[in-house]
Amino acid sequence: MRKLIPLFVIATAPFIFLHCGASPAQVADAQNADAKDGAVISSIELGKVGALAKTSTINLSKLILTAISAATPPDTVRDTSTVSGNASVTVTRTLTLKPLRNWVINAKSLDAKDSVIHSGVSASFFVKPSDTASVAISLASRFSMYQANFNSLPDSIASSASGSGKDKLNLNRVVLKVDGVIKNDSVLSSGYFTAGQSISVFFDYITPGSHAVVLEAYGVLNKFSGILYSGNATLNVAAGIDGTQAVTLNWLGPTTGVNSLTVTIGKVGKVTVNGSVPGAVL
Repeated sequence: MRKLIPLFVIATAPFIFLHCGASPAQVADAQNADAKDGAVISSIELGKVGALAKTSTINLSKLILTAISAATPPDTVRDTSTVSGNASVTVTRTLTLKPLRNWVINAKSLDAKDSVIHSGVSASFFVKPSDTASVAISLASRFSMYQANFNSLPDSIASSASGSGKDKLNLNRVVLKVDGVIKNDSVLSSGYFTAGQSISVFFDYITPGSHAVVLEAYGVLNKFSGILYSGNATLNVAAGIDGTQAVTLNWLGPTTGVNSLTVTIGKVGKVTVNGSVPGAVL
């Protein structure tokens, strides 16, 4: 009987110490060695990149998915697919994931400049052995795109007063400001824009929401050189929404003539000196 005890201890020792120090995920893997991996079909909707009357320059290039499990240490599965354009698009991908654990999927899109245009994460989901889960992620664009059109540039300026003449107007610079900061500036190194020409300036990566937009036009009038026109508007744009806003630029350049002239002539003061002639003298 004594000889059987050592044999029993030796035979059972591997079973006793097999999972010592293992993580729950590792224990689950060992206990379910025959369990087949599960799969997840992820449907990712990329929201449209909104534009304000412009031809887009934000062009999507790729969608990157990163699936992370809740195991310790976490399992990670990565996937990349090609996308293009800037309209709303739905991408469906199938990922093979280890079963018997919870997962989340991080999704992000990049444009041609490697800027992150969409980003988000799925809700947690559980993967069963040999099962296929479905996950949907809807991502709104993080940016809008602005285009400012300076339409039909004038070649002269005149007063609205009857009988007034015209002065030659030369424009050589147009500016787009957003929230007080110059975002785009089209300036000619020499010469002037052609009369009747339309100039467009662009700025991308504007966050959706409310922004103060200012348009300015600079040029030369006679001997004056500087800002001639300015107009402003407050834009409140939701993600993925296109829109067009009309802005009237007001004249800020020099003016001629006199609107009114007021002259004040002050009172002419009088000083009176009274002399006294005494009747007695020394």
